Amino acid sequence: MLVSDGTTHLLTDGYFSRVSIPQLFGTIEPNQQRIDNALKQANISELDAIPVLHSHFDHAMDSPMVAQRTGAQLLGSASTAMVGRGGGLPEARITTVQTHHPYRFGDFTLYFVPAGHVPLPAAIENWTGKGEITEPVTPPAPLGAWEEGTSYGLVISHPAGSLLIQGSAGMQPGELDRYQADYALLASASLGKQSEAYQQAFMEETAQAVGAHTVIPVHWDDFFAELRDDVAPLPWALDNLDASFRAMADRHDGDFFVLPPFQRFTLTPPGPTSAPPETAP
Repeated sequence: MLVSDGTTHLLTDGYFSRVSIPQLFGTIEPNQQRIDNALKQANISELDAIPVLHSHFDHAMDSPMVAQRTGAQLLGSASTAMVGRGGGLPEARITTVQTHHPYRFGDFTLYFVPAGHVPLPAAIENWTGKGEITEPVTPPAPLGAWEEGTSYGLVISHPAGSLLIQGSAGMQPGELDRYQADYALLASASLGKQSEAYQQAFMEETAQAVGAHTVIPVHWDDFFAELRDDVAPLPWALDNLDASFRAMADRHDGDFFVLPPFQRFTLTPPGPTSAPPETAP
């Protein structure tokens, strides 16, 4: 997600290579042409920050290259820092974050909030990696080199409104209770494959916890295909799109809409909002 007030520009994760499923069985690396094409189509030339919400390949792999092309600061876990180092970013351009700590860029304040990754079948979790990255990841590398590390939700506060961006359909109970957000942008991938109890808990611990008036699903598209305006949803084997969207919309007393790739929208908060705490209590 690109978040901008016209002066300061933030981009979560920044994954544009979108390697195909057959490619995952070898070594993978950023696709420079796809990255450049996507940045051009989104009219992105400069970025202030790239917050990475966990370190799997489909979130972190491209981030160092995108940071190099845009001048951005890379923020994320210690695992994400290893991805940055392997991608050639200097230490001064890498921030290993603390949870609930304010990171300021222009009029934006960012808070990384402990979250979790949506449960996946054991074989896929073992393949993609659930642990920490302890050495710099230098592409090309196997898929499992980009282990999950720490997963976060991201609260972005601004005088014009506030956002929660949940990078995976996972959560940590109570972690978002101290925050407020007008919009909740929630990853839906594999949510439709979870139990009713899990879906209920996910919504309670994300959109309901921050009091969002609008829910927007993200991470629903087939990220094994090139990013296009008419991108298809994830294959049914990985998610049930209808069930994922219903899991959110049916449990949300407010607006719900879907953003196709490259479509813009403007925050319309209901009125003055209280700011999140400066530090964790």
